[in-house]
Order: sequence, then structure tokens, then C-alpha cells
Amino acid sequence: LPNTAGVAPGAVVEGVYVLPGVPDEMKAMFEGVAGEFSGEETVSRTVDVDEPESELIDRLSELRERFDVTVGSYPGDSVRVKLTATDEATVDDAARWLSSRVDLVEDAE
Repeated sequence: LPNTAGVAPGAVVEGVYVLPGVPDEMKAMFEGVAGEFSGEETVSRTVDVDEPESELIDRLSELRERFDVTVGSYPGDSVRVKLTATDEATVDDAARWLSSRVDLVEDAE
């Protein structure tokens, strides 16, 4: 891929776009290929939950029934629940709903 902002390489390999890590160069390179991507823009919010993933199943099921969002669950030291939709208000409402029904991870300072 041509790099109009620097010298970092970029390429397309079997439909996978590899862009440079230098932010200005990555943005310039992406602008050159942005038209090749399609689909609706999405919005995501993350809720960090301090409960085992296995205990969230009922609440995550109810969340999906109530809100038109995609739900991803990523366990680790805590469970990161990622909510994604095309409507920002829907994602915000779903995040508030879930946050009020789980034990949230407290910010460590």
C-alpha cells in the first residue's frame, strides 16, 4: 500500500489489511483504502464486572432480550463485557442497565 506520510510499510494479504503503527502514517494509508470497507458504523461500551463469568449468564441473556446489542464476554482478572450496536443511545442504555445489576470492578488508584 502506498504511504504518503512516511516510510512505514503496509500491505494487503488475502483480504487482510496490514497498516503501519505510526499513527499519522496509519491514518494516511487508511484514507487511501477506506472506500474498500463497507457496513454500518458501530458503537461499543465496556462494563468491567467483578464476578465470575459463569454467574453472569442469566443477566447477559436478559440484556440481549431487552436491548438490540451484541454482547462479548472476556474473562481474566475480571470479566470485561463489551456491548456493541449501531445506535449509541441503545449501547449507553444497555451499559447502564447491566452496570446496575452486576458487581463492578472498582478503579484501583
